[in-house]
Amino acid sequence: MKSHKIIYFLILLLFPVIGCDDEEFLTEEPKSFNTVDNIFTSSAQVDQLLITLYRDYRSFRVFNWQSKGHGTDVFDSPQFRINDSFSDYSRINAQSGQFSNFYNYYYQLISRANTAIEVANRESINWNNDDERLYAIAQARFFRAYAYGSLAELFGGVPLVTEVITEPKFDFVRSTRAETYQFAVDELESILTDLPETTTQIGRVVRGAAQHYLTEFYLGLGIETSNDSNYDQAIAHASDLIDGGMYALMTERFGARMDEADKDVWWDLFRINNTNYADGNTESIWTIQIDFDAYLAEDGNAVLDYPRNFMPVYRAIPGVTGVAEDVGGRGVAFIAPTEYVTDLIWDETISENDQRNAEHNIRRTILYNDPSYPEDNPGSLIGQEVPQSEIDAANAGNGWIYPIFEKLTTDQFVGLDEGQNRSNLFRDDYAIRLAETILLRAEAYFRKGNTQAAADDINKIRSRAQCTYLVSAGEVDIDFILDERARELLAEESRWHTLLRMGGTVAVDRIREYGLHPHAAATLTFDYNLWPIPQTVIDRNSGAVLEQNPGWVGR
Repeated sequence: MKSHKIIYFLILLLFPVIGCDDEEFLTEEPKSFNTVDNIFTSSAQVDQLLITLYRDYRSFRVFNWQSKGHGTDVFDSPQFRINDSFSDYSRINAQSGQFSNFYNYYYQLISRANTAIEVANRESINWNNDDERLYAIAQARFFRAYAYGSLAELFGGVPLVTEVITEPKFDFVRSTRAETYQFAVDELESILTDLPETTTQIGRVVRGAAQHYLTEFYLGLGIETSNDSNYDQAIAHASDLIDGGMYALMTERFGARMDEADKDVWWDLFRINNTNYADGNTESIWTIQIDFDAYLAEDGNAVLDYPRNFMPVYRAIPGVTGVAEDVGGRGVAFIAPTEYVTDLIWDETISENDQRNAEHNIRRTILYNDPSYPEDNPGSLIGQEVPQSEIDAANAGNGWIYPIFEKLTTDQFVGLDEGQNRSNLFRDDYAIRLAETILLRAEAYFRKGNTQAAADDINKIRSRAQCTYLVSAGEVDIDFILDERARELLAEESRWHTLLRMGGTVAVDRIREYGLHPHAAATLTFDYNLWPIPQTVIDRNSGAVLEQNPGWVGR
């Protein structure tokens, strides 16, 4: 991705077209004759469409707060940004824009993937060899499968669109949730042999990515159907990936900064030039490509804006100033962690010696750094710890002071001499890390009733983190699995997908118990395990009825 310029194509998108009813607009004389039928004439152009799929995936995963778990048990907006909160259910309904954003995003991926598949199969497109063609098609089908599996997790059964739509269509019919999952796994199964184990083009989809999502979507299918054979399939695909010899958890320090004292392998995992398999990181399965030069050259999307969004506002404390590395960068606290992820999952016994909770990985100590403070003895407090009473006073009514998760910032900001201000990271980001596959297999084992195998997998993760406490078979349950996912995968997993995939009342129960704001529990007076189908989609589909998901009718 870093070596390519992004080319934008005018592509017929599914639902925006369905929503057009302006006859004059539809009959306007075109100023050019570029269409899907004639714009693609070479394999290079097909590849540019694939690159657009990667770019769309990157932008949504990086910049969409809900994809990080905003409004769940792990994140929400702090009190001083209460209008950005996603946990006041007195104002969340089927017309809320967050639901439309996800729904339309996934169908945009599907539309572009369908176009890429159709064009790649044309006889007029010349390929260097058939393997190149098959890999191009496999990448497009991967994104289509990923989109449908994700839609099944969030929205349940949705219309299955597998061909390019060339005319407005108003009679879409929902599949079932199980059918949507089944389509996703069938797609992924069919492309496994066409995806390479490794690739010289960093950031491209490899076989391991498909195996990971086969694990996840078979797990979702098993939950939906109560059919143990789907758990068997999830375990089988996960085992091929985990035990196949290609990937392994990083257990020793690595990378250019491996000799720095007072750090560990967990810290190394999130340093620049350490996140790709090609960097020697054997647990990296698929990465989102970020690059400072590309950020400057294209449109500002090749960036992680995590320091700005996730970092606290320590400068609100008298005696603490600046936006440098010692306060996590130029944080403005758009997204704050819940007490669940800052404290509750780090129980003293369970978290003894856990590297992930070490001060250099979750920074909880705040030090005075203002040379002009206090007035009566300027600079005398520099380097001393700020008392909790001062922190509480500055935080009261705001919620903008909380621990710094070092995986979301850096101590070596890039581009300061070219106008950057410590708001952004420029390192590649994980799309899939082996640790998540292991925790998916642990869940599949648990749902099969093999709690010892589930404990063994969880303890693989905990042992890497040097935890003194290892979980026993009798302690494994869904809550412990979710806790371990939060400890290991905060801001990496798509927490909404995880919670809704669990079914039942898992999502709403945890929002009520752990939501950042009291109004989460106070206003969430109904149960749901799916997001609502956006009302605009239902209204546009005038030729057939799209049923609304349970819990959302009339809201």
